[in-house]
Amino acid sequence: MLDLAMVRTEPERVIAALARRGLGPEAVREVVRFDARWTDRQEVREALRHRRRRVSEEVARAKDEARDTSAFEEMGRRVGDELAALETEMGGLEARRKAALDALPNLPATDTPDQVAKVPAAGTPAWQKPFAPLHHADLLEMLGLAQAAASAGRGFLIWRGGARLVRALTNFMLDVHTREFGCAEVRGPALATRAALTGSAHLPLLEGKMYAVTEPDSRAPGGMPTPPLRGHVPAASDSMPTGTAPWACHPPSENDLFLAPRAEPHLANLFAGEILEASRLPIRLASAGPALRREASGGGAAGRGLVRLHQFDTVELYVFAVPDQAEEELARAVRAAETILARLEVPHRRRLRPAPDLSRAAAKTINLEVWAPGMPAAGEKGPGEKGSDPLSVQGSDPFSPPRGRWLPVAALSSFTDYQARRTDTRYRDAGGRVRLVHTLGGAAVALPHLVAAMLENGQEADGSVRLPAALKSYLGDATILRLRQDGAT
Repeated sequence: MLDLAMVRTEPERVIAALARRGLGPEAVREVVRFDARWTDRQEVREALRHRRRRVSEEVARAKDEARDTSAFEEMGRRVGDELAALETEMGGLEARRKAALDALPNLPATDTPDQVAKVPAAGTPAWQKPFAPLHHADLLEMLGLAQAAASAGRGFLIWRGGARLVRALTNFMLDVHTREFGCAEVRGPALATRAALTGSAHLPLLEGKMYAVTEPDSRAPGGMPTPPLRGHVPAASDSMPTGTAPWACHPPSENDLFLAPRAEPHLANLFAGEILEASRLPIRLASAGPALRREASGGGAAGRGLVRLHQFDTVELYVFAVPDQAEEELARAVRAAETILARLEVPHRRRLRPAPDLSRAAAKTINLEVWAPGMPAAGEKGPGEKGSDPLSVQGSDPFSPPRGRWLPVAALSSFTDYQARRTDTRYRDAGGRVRLVHTLGGAAVALPHLVAAMLENGQEADGSVRLPAALKSYLGDATILRLRQDGAT
């Protein structure tokens, strides 16, 4: 979350910065209003506390002088009742102020652009082979690498012949991160608590894209799980103070669980509530595992294959650093991801994500994208789709290649102290002062789009796919994927 003192003293600067993200001023002013009301009542509370002390002194003096104390005691009860009511009101104001503050995203960095930089079409990689590249979904089927998982539903895959490739890529990337870039490998559980997801700023905004875990209720017939309240968004008629965030109605508990959307919630909370010594920083972590999310479905060629999945494998980086180290550590993480893409021989590019597209916690994000020559251009329909124009995709020559598409595979972000303030992760500097750490991280890299680009760029005229030499020690002779009847590679 943002620093309350900064919002309180520099509201116009915060409003101007968040306007770059497309956020209106009312969200900031709501925090300022709740804070001003809380501050006003704090002064009244101090006055009432002072008055209560004076009454207590009068009662004690009257007892010493053997005088009647009933009037003073009645006055003390009235002051106590006023103070209790005021503290209840202040508690509500504090909760509403915190909810409004939690809802504010991080301030974008000064070098974060306000809009996407235009890239000339001439800058896209040229297809050099004498045949039109196939879409990776066709290659997956032809090579027996993966198939839709009917056992889980739409948006899930079962890797068959490609299972070994996924494992090889994961091990290759972890080896690069740990052996060459100084990361320690960690692995978190599949579940994450509401508190952990709130600390990493995935909640409350992304709750609708997560899979909530429901607990069986012994009171329900047949022990069936009851509908979870945590998905409920209160209506205007619900009993709830104005301005209170919906998630504030559902306090976290050990049973309030979600399938972890990625490793970041576990990594961000690794040192929650702790004070680290500056000499330990930076702490660099790498984690491999599944990412789960409710992805918007998309039909047609643009959404086939590995483009929109509810579960996919990824390797993530996360770093705890002192503020002066953060920019250098972000550059180091990007170098690690680009090293991986270069060795895997996939054309890639680097782009700064514009302020309106930043995640809630990010101040700056560097995207890495890979070129998939077999896919239709973004926003276009593929050959054979209803309403498509073959010439718009393939040109006048039916054997000319499609235009191709850039696919995101890595997004590395600087979170400044935004997540650390939520998780209360601090460090002690050389002068003994306790300060918030800065954190950064993200995917480096996610596998589905990477595999799609590797297949499309590595395909040969006979339908086989040649994989990069960097994977030879992990795959051996399987660096050439050939058409097989049994689905093996």
